[in-house]
Amino acid sequence: MVASAVAIAALFAAPSASAESLCDSSFQNCRTHLVSLIDTEQVEIDVGFWFMTDSTYVSHIIARKNAGVAVRLIVDPRANPTYTGNADSLNSFQSAGIPMVKKVGGGIMHFKMMLFAGQETVEFGSANYGLDEFIPGIAYRQYDSETIFFEDDPAIVDSFKRKFDDLWVDSTNYTAYANVTSRARSYPTYTISADLNLPPVQSFSTRVINLENSETVRLDVDMYRITQQSHSDAIIAAHKRGVPVRYMGEMHEYRNADRLWVAYSMDRMYYAGVPMRVRASAGLNHEKLVLYYGHGIAMFGSSNFTKPSDNYQQEHNYFTTKSWIFQWFEDQFNRKWNNTTGNVETTAFVPQPPTAPVNVSVANGATGVATTGTKLTWYGGPWGIYYDVHLSTESTASTVIAANLNLGPSQTKSQHQSYTLPTLAPHTTYYWRIVSKTAAFQSKSGSVWSFTTGS
Repeated sequence: MVASAVAIAALFAAPSASAESLCDSSFQNCRTHLVSLIDTEQVEIDVGFWFMTDSTYVSHIIARKNAGVAVRLIVDPRANPTYTGNADSLNSFQSAGIPMVKKVGGGIMHFKMMLFAGQETVEFGSANYGLDEFIPGIAYRQYDSETIFFEDDPAIVDSFKRKFDDLWVDSTNYTAYANVTSRARSYPTYTISADLNLPPVQSFSTRVINLENSETVRLDVDMYRITQQSHSDAIIAAHKRGVPVRYMGEMHEYRNADRLWVAYSMDRMYYAGVPMRVRASAGLNHEKLVLYYGHGIAMFGSSNFTKPSDNYQQEHNYFTTKSWIFQWFEDQFNRKWNNTTGNVETTAFVPQPPTAPVNVSVANGATGVATTGTKLTWYGGPWGIYYDVHLSTESTASTVIAANLNLGPSQTKSQHQSYTLPTLAPHTTYYWRIVSKTAAFQSKSGSVWSFTTGS
């Protein structure tokens, strides 16, 4: 039976005794509550973000500044070339006289958080402040899947106050961008909660993987991007020792040539037998979530399973044992995994083959080729990991003389793979071709070329 929107909304509601809540951008307008917090704030708004392209937030934040509310922004102009509209937002804030510092040292400012000091509330998660992150186009069919959390727990709110102040006064990694007259702290130096993980001063992957390695009941993972091999190693190890594992990923990242190790990681997990699904709805799966059933911990935040998100970028992640939060994410995960609303939100992951390898040398039809030390060279492309070398005197080049050579992908257009042939017979015509394989052992053959040896 298809669940109604009312029933789903009731299922995902937070406890009424607290203002903390999660918002599901697959069917809810999550921007409304955030804008209401902006409009209601009377004391101070602190915002840290990678990009902000939704002008609604810009205009409402400026309005509060004009009403006398203190506003501070931590920004990163390095997002401007990629995200159209971010530069306009920064210019508008600057023109409004809002104090802004920018990240200049190390990795990017990857925060997605707004702090409302007068309301003792912080909003954070995986959602950047763009046009699509907070509002679905069509419920369950066209949306960006995000974690959007509104928190009034004093331990967490005070932690973000402390962290924001720490970054504001950090003159090494953050410099003035506009309208900065003071780099002083706004809040007492609160203790940061142990439930938070805040790279780069802390390792994200170490904490995640230590929990995965000690998990004995079940693991559910919903991850936008996975490029760090230690993460796929830990997931495969859990699966092999009998822990039920489910993994949801994003196909846009799987075939993103700028993130080619995503395909490697997902293919490895698939080949190891890990059950996997990917987004089937229009939009994007941008969540970063792990559910540790034995530990009773839900982890969510801004970090992907990548080396920059581990200990290089500015990130925020929450490892919580609050049972209602765990249940909320478990229900959401099951809904997407099983398509229980009647909408096809996910589909089984099917690994794709690599592109065909392209021969470079020995040149097709070459003659007088040396019988010793001859090297075959080819362009493997971004998705090849393993390679079979075929060489024979038959025109089909059917004989495999080297199998599953782990030479990796071509990370640039000019990066080639090669193999030195064994001693060849003189005055003989040889035919050769390369078969490329992914980490899931999907294969694609290159063209057959020939050459003739000399004396």
